[in-house]
Formats: sequence, structure tokens, C-alpha cells
Amino acid sequence: MKQRGALLDLPTSNKIDEILSEGEQRVIALGSFFAELALSDHSCGIVFDDPVSSLDHWRRRNVARRLVEEAKKRQVIVFTHDTSFLGQLCDEIDAEGIGNSMSFLEWRDGFPGCVNDGLPWDHQGYKERISDLERAQTKIAKSWPTYPGEKEMGEMRHQYDRLRATLERVIQDVVFNGVVKRYRDWIRVDSLEDVVGFDRTEYEAIEKLHKRSCDVVTAHDPSSAKADTVPTSTDLGNDIAALKAIVETIKNRRKTA
Repeated sequence: MKQRGALLDLPTSNKIDEILSEGEQRVIALGSFFAELALSDHSCGIVFDDPVSSLDHWRRRNVARRLVEEAKKRQVIVFTHDTSFLGQLCDEIDAEGIGNSMSFLEWRDGFPGCVNDGLPWDHQGYKERISDLERAQTKIAKSWPTYPGEKEMGEMRHQYDRLRATLERVIQDVVFNGVVKRYRDWIRVDSLEDVVGFDRTEYEAIEKLHKRSCDVVTAHDPSSAKADTVPTSTDLGNDIAALKAIVETIKNRRKTA
């Protein structure tokens, strides 16, 4: 098989960065690399560090697809801090059913580069978030005092803040079946067929849990005169179970719809 090359035959002595934008240069570099890879006779792993920097949304989506396609043949490692691109990459991985492992790095105890399995909280799906909430509730329950202090109340409010965020993610991914996702430039019309919505009972359960969470979190300033206490660790466990019940009810109704 003959290798082919491309030559810019222009009547100018300008440097390449005076002709092509940074994004265009990156596209040509990526295209050349994948072309060379297609001509190679090996299946070695490849590593990319922020491959879509300076690219527009259309090209970023194509790069995500190409990376996942390549992952069918070899190990592909991608480092990125671009959360929008991460979402696109996850969508393509799910669409192709490609096995994968995800980790994130963070500073810890004054040192960088600490590796954590999975994705950061903000990028987790509702299943991972519910699991995190259950682990946190189990830990809190082991030492929950009869009369919680400021530290314990602050931790409980933090967990209810996460519970509220998880409920909102459930509405996006379960109630509306992921038809519309934030930071995506498309609507998944093919998922619309399986949207069953919710009935009055389910709505009331969602609204009750959401209001309960809103009443606890620090995003709202409660009346100090009321001197309300925060929920107990048992209350948190019951509310997590209520959220799981909402998910299962909607999923079961979808199966029979």
C-alpha cells in the first residue's frame, strides 16, 4: 500500500501559523496521525493529551467518534480537562458499547496527581451518585450523635445538597430518558419513544423529596427563630431509599408501557 502525503503549494513564504489557525493545524495533525495509524501494521496503545483544544463542536464530536472507533482495535488513553468533550466521549463510548475505565486527578494534602477511580461528582450519572450517597450515609450513621453540632449539621446539609442534585439528574436521565442533556448540542429524538413521564403520585414523591432537600441545604437561609434541626442519618437513609424507589417505579412502568 502506497503512503500518500499532502503539500500546501502556495505562492508565499509565510510560516504555517500565519496561514492556518491553531484549530486547523490541530485538525491536520490529527488527520495525518490517524491516516498513518491506518497504514501501520501494529496495535500498540496511543495516548492523547487534550486532543480537541481549539476545535469547534462539530470537529470535537468527530474526534470523539474517531477515538472510540480506534479503541475497538487498540488501547486508547485520553487526558482532558474539557468537560464538554468528556461528555461527548462518554456518549460515543455508550453508543458503541466499548469497555472503558475512567479516573480523575486532584490535589490532595498539598500534592497534585492523586488518582481517583471513576469521575468527579459533577460528571457522575445518577447511579454512581446514589452509590456515593449510600456510602456517605453509612459512614455518617456510625457516629451520628444524639445532639449534632455545627460540624455534623454542615455535613448533613452537604449530603442533602448532593441528594437534591441527584434528584435533578434522575429527572434528566430517567423521567425524560436522557432526551435532553445539558452541554450537548443535540436532542436524542430516538430516546423520546421510551419517555413515560410520571403520574400524579410519582410527581408528588419527586416534589416532596426536592422540597425536603431545599429546606435543608445552605442555598436557602432558614429562619433562625424556628431553630429547625437537620435530618438524622436515619432520615437521610430513608430519603435515599425514596429516591431509589422513584427510579425503580418509573423504570418498571417503562417496561410495561
